[in-house]
Amino acid sequence: MSNKVKKHIPYMMPLVMLLLGLVLLLGVTILRRNGINRERKSVVLINGHTEDSNVQVSFLRNPEKQWYESDGATMGGQFDGKIESQWKYTALKDWTISMKIPGHFWIDSDPWNGVYTIKDDTLTIREPYKGETVNSQIFDLDYTVEPMSYRTFGCIMYTSKLFYPESAVINLEFTPHIMVSQIPVVRAIQIFLFAFAMSMISVLITIYIRQGEYRTRERKDKEFIEKTLLLFANTIEAKDSYTKGHSLRVAIYSMELAQRMGLSEAEQEIVYYCAILHDVGKVGIPDSILHKPGKLTDDERKVIQSHTTIGSDIFRGFPYIPDIETIVRHHHERYDGNGYPDQLKGKAIPYLSRIICVADCFDAMTSNRCYRDKIDINKVKKELVDCAGTQFDPEIVPFMLQMIEDGFAPTEEGNV
Repeated sequence: MSNKVKKHIPYMMPLVMLLLGLVLLLGVTILRRNGINRERKSVVLINGHTEDSNVQVSFLRNPEKQWYESDGATMGGQFDGKIESQWKYTALKDWTISMKIPGHFWIDSDPWNGVYTIKDDTLTIREPYKGETVNSQIFDLDYTVEPMSYRTFGCIMYTSKLFYPESAVINLEFTPHIMVSQIPVVRAIQIFLFAFAMSMISVLITIYIRQGEYRTRERKDKEFIEKTLLLFANTIEAKDSYTKGHSLRVAIYSMELAQRMGLSEAEQEIVYYCAILHDVGKVGIPDSILHKPGKLTDDERKVIQSHTTIGSDIFRGFPYIPDIETIVRHHHERYDGNGYPDQLKGKAIPYLSRIICVADCFDAMTSNRCYRDKIDINKVKKELVDCAGTQFDPEIVPFMLQMIEDGFAPTEEGNV
C-alpha cells in the first residue's frame, strides 16, 4: 500500500460518515420543507360526514341570511362552507368539492375563498392557489387545509326551495399531504444530523492537525534515521578515502532505479536504506587488504568478499528495515549464478539486491579507486550492456542507461 493511500486512510471513515450525514440532513431538510404527497383520495360525505372522521365538509345555507324570491319557488341565501382536517400531521391539498343541486340554480357574483364552476346540475368548488386572482382577490398562499385546521368558503346562491343542503351528498377529492415539518421527531432527527455533521467536521479537522503533526514527526524521524545511517556508512568509508560518498551515491542511484521501475514508495525507501548500508561488512575487513593498490590474491579476494556475510550477520534480527539482512547479503550475486556468497541465479536473487548490484557496480566504475582511475562513461555504458544477463539483471540495465542519458548519473564525486 502506498504512503499516499495510507495518508488518506484516517480520513476515509469520518469523511464517509460526514457525507452520509450531510445527505441524510439534506434529505430530511427537503422533506421538512416540501412534505410528502400521498396518493390522491376521493371520499363521499352525507350530511357533511364520512366514515373517515378525519375529514369533514359542510355547505349550509345561513338561516339568518336567506330569502324567497318573488316567484315563491326560488330561495336565495348565503351559503357558508367549511372543509376541515382532523389529521395531526396531514393536510388536505388540491381539494375539490362537488355536489348535485336539483333544479335551476345560479350563483351571484363574487363568491369567496374558492373557485366556483357550474356544469349542468353540478356545483364544483376547488382550492385557490398562490398568486391566483379570484373575484378580484389575489391569494398570497395556497388555500390548503393545514393539519388540525379548516378553511372556509362561501357564496350567494339561488336555488329551488326544495334544495336542502344539510342532506346533500358531497364528493370530496384531495391529495393527503404529510406536513413533515410538524412531526416533532423529524425536527429532532434534523438537529441530531446537524450535530453529527458538525462533529464529523471536527473529527476531520482534528485528524488533519494530528496528521500534520505526525508528518512533521515522521519527517524528522526519517531525517534522524538517514543521518544516523550515513554517519555509520561514513565511519566505515573513512577507512578508505577512495570510497568516500560511495554508499550515498549507490543509495541515490538505487532509489532512482526503483522509482523509474515503478516500485512502491515503501520499496524505494527500503532499497535506499539498504544501499546506504550495503558495505557495512567492510568494517570487519583489514585495512591492508582494503587499501592494497595492486592485484589481490585469491585468499585476499575471499576476505574482501566476506563483507557481504559480515554485513548480513550484523543485521541479523534487525527489525527496523525489512529484509536488510538478506538484501545486504546478496548484493554481489550475479544474474548468471557466478556471484557470491551463495551463487544465487536470476530471479532467485532478491529484487532489491539486483538493483543495488547495478547501482554499486556503476558507481565503482565511475569513481576513482586505489587500484585504478574511473572508467570513461562510454566504456561504462558498453560494460552495462555487455553484462546484462550475466552479471546484471537485463530488466534493470535499461533503466540505468536511461539515467545516464538523462544526466542523472553519474553524480560527481564530492557532490553528495
